[in-house]
Amino acid sequence: MNRVRETLAGWTGGQTPAYELLDTGVHTVHHRLARRWRVGRVFLAGDAAHLLGALGSQGLDEGLRDADNLAWKLALAWHHGAREVLLDSYQAERRSAVAGRLRAADQALPLLRGGGGLRSYVPGSSRGHDALLTDGHLGRGALGGPATYADSPLAPAHLDGEVPVGTPPGAPVTDVRVTAEDGTFVRLRDRLGRGALLVVLIAPGTGVWERRHWVSAGIMPRLAAAVTALPHRAELLVAESYPGAAAHTVLLVRPDGHLVTALGGVRPADLYSAAEAVLGGPEDASAAAGEKASAGSR
Repeated sequence: MNRVRETLAGWTGGQTPAYELLDTGVHTVHHRLARRWRVGRVFLAGDAAHLLGALGSQGLDEGLRDADNLAWKLALAWHHGAREVLLDSYQAERRSAVAGRLRAADQALPLLRGGGGLRSYVPGSSRGHDALLTDGHLGRGALGGPATYADSPLAPAHLDGEVPVGTPPGAPVTDVRVTAEDGTFVRLRDRLGRGALLVVLIAPGTGVWERRHWVSAGIMPRLAAAVTALPHRAELLVAESYPGAAAHTVLLVRPDGHLVTALGGVRPADLYSAAEAVLGGPEDASAAAGEKASAGSR
């Protein structure tokens, strides 16, 4: 009741208006997380895979992120043959992300219960839980921010040319303006969800010139050749800037918008290795893994 009065007072500038309490109820927290999200050709997603209980403000978002993560992997398997590492990565990435969300929700529950107990005597603990809850509703932090797949089985091994940028590997990329292959200016996120890998060159100054003036100059021809040689269809984009990235940095981005790696300059071998890793590894190794899994299930 105190929380209701405080909330109404905040909305009306300090005076609690007259109100009538029509009903009260008890909400039972109900968290669920499936142990397995893939069995052969069957995948779980959304509420079938997880329930976020009382703090489920991100429940719908997590279901959409499940679909976003799985769609391009299924499409690749359908058109180019199943790679077990790629398909298994759905559970590895998404289940870990949702498990982290549930742990954050459990930390915020004492705030909803009205405090009390040992937590109420720890300096700053209520403020910390309040911030956690606020972040959840704003779509940031442990409770609300998009997942980062830092420990993904699709993450490439150490690359000599890898450099840090404002986005850590595995995190969603920042939406910047880019020049597409047809010379038009678009948003980076507009190129996601099309099944292709994205290769983004950071080239300051290109935005003031037509593409035809610089597409065949400098490092562009070498980078274009490296992109053409990748083991999967990729689109080459150019951005004037990207947070934390120096000139001539090359970003490799998954079809669902998560950063694979950032390379310092044009490094065809590293770019190929990173692309191969995010597709589930070399085709012969993936085929061997699939045969081993099939033999184990018989």
